[in-house]
Amino acid sequence: MIMPRFNCAHRFLLATLLWTGATTGAEPPAAPSTGPSTATSLEDVAYTLPNILRKVPKLKHDATGRLPLVSIEIFKMSKDDQSFSEGKPLPPEMIRELKARGFTQYIIPDEKYIAYAQALQKEGAGVVMVQGLAFNGPPDEVPNSMHILPEGYKGLERPGQQPKFPCPMVLDGWVKKQGEYRALFRKYKEAGVKVDGVWLDWEIEPYAGDAQRDEAKHCSRCREQFPKGVLEDKERYRAFIDRWRVQIFSAYLVAPIFESYPGIPVNNWEEIISTIDLPTPSWSGSRMNAHYDIGMYSATNPVAYGNTIWKKYNWKGEWNWPLDVAHMDRVYTQVMLGQFSRDAANIMRVAPETRSIPWVDRYCADDRDPSIPILSRTRYREILRHLWLRGADTMQVFNPQWFPDDVAKTAIVTEELEDVVMVYDEMLAYRKFLDDGQVMNTEIIQATDDGGFWSGLRLGDQAIVRTFTQGASTVKVKIRPFEKAEEIELDCPPAGATFFLNLSEGKVVVEAKP
Repeated sequence: MIMPRFNCAHRFLLATLLWTGATTGAEPPAAPSTGPSTATSLEDVAYTLPNILRKVPKLKHDATGRLPLVSIEIFKMSKDDQSFSEGKPLPPEMIRELKARGFTQYIIPDEKYIAYAQALQKEGAGVVMVQGLAFNGPPDEVPNSMHILPEGYKGLERPGQQPKFPCPMVLDGWVKKQGEYRALFRKYKEAGVKVDGVWLDWEIEPYAGDAQRDEAKHCSRCREQFPKGVLEDKERYRAFIDRWRVQIFSAYLVAPIFESYPGIPVNNWEEIISTIDLPTPSWSGSRMNAHYDIGMYSATNPVAYGNTIWKKYNWKGEWNWPLDVAHMDRVYTQVMLGQFSRDAANIMRVAPETRSIPWVDRYCADDRDPSIPILSRTRYREILRHLWLRGADTMQVFNPQWFPDDVAKTAIVTEELEDVVMVYDEMLAYRKFLDDGQVMNTEIIQATDDGGFWSGLRLGDQAIVRTFTQGASTVKVKIRPFEKAEEIELDCPPAGATFFLNLSEGKVVVEAKP
């Protein structure tokens, strides 16, 4: 079965893209917590800037010049603030407060956000565009793009918003969108805006699902347009659509962006690099991708979600484990580091110039079964450390308000920011490695692994390495951090450990860091 990539409830993302955000003065944040929120009211946990600034500390280390973090939930001055949807920028002091925490407020690629972009730029904050789109996408704007089907055709199950799928080879809607994007980005450039990135969440057709293929097989136009043999073979159809999709996006979305802003990081939801001999897992961890490149995209977009549905796709009864936090944490760790790590390995092998900008979150509630434990904050922070030390250039935080009437779960929306900022600041202490270091290890961890696990970045004769184990007791791992030195052993405690390594006179000097 082909698992649809539009599975995580990005309908929430599409809604939040129309919301608003900002803040006012706030008390200094408390020391970072790892436990559940002790708040007792929705007002205490409301996702407003006064609350966020009180709970999320400023960075202690300089992040100037690095790509900013973004949060899918709009930053708002109050719960009723509608300024973002109206294209009105945050007050300058609030833009600076977010910047001090590594964040910027993303904008939507729309002409009405030019003034917002100028306000961000004036305060030295990053200008990043994010946009979500679902279902058929641009072909919906050209009715003739839909399949031509025989009378009485019923079709296979599909979303209610898609009574028909578009013909993948008909490009009229894409041509229209290309013209719109070309004109839009020229306006931003003419307005003096320096766009720092365009990170799309366009989870739209064409996809290689069973329903899409069945409909294409019954479409008289597709039978004429598709290469011989593709529609008849499920695997050939999948491979063809995967390649065709990247080519469409490259030509009609990425190219018009690069015409005005060449070389900026542009990506799209779960666009990753996979090779035949080193396949990259899907975001769910339930299957492997075949050969897959990213065309004109300049950044990949691996997904590292603590998604409760990973219980359905990855938990094995043969383990005979109790369904508790400790064991579900193992499943989350396997999936969240799996796609990212293999994508990082393939970037190094075939496209080392490519940026890596993952989506991250601790709690994605695709399965609402209350018996499924939520990823623990301590393990989430450990996973984040390893993402940075495996080549993340920045992070997109997916923190929608899944349960707006639940105090504890609403608190997680802000805790997501707190955890990301805390770990980012920790890693910024080794900024030169984040900026210029070489990824040292991309081995994938399995849920059943109790051995030592490590990640690191090397720069010249120095390296920063993080270790941990999923087991109950400290173990050791052997690594060879430098070609000119022998192997060394490092401790891998359950709580994790960070080491600074220095090659001196042919020997590795190991310094444990706090």
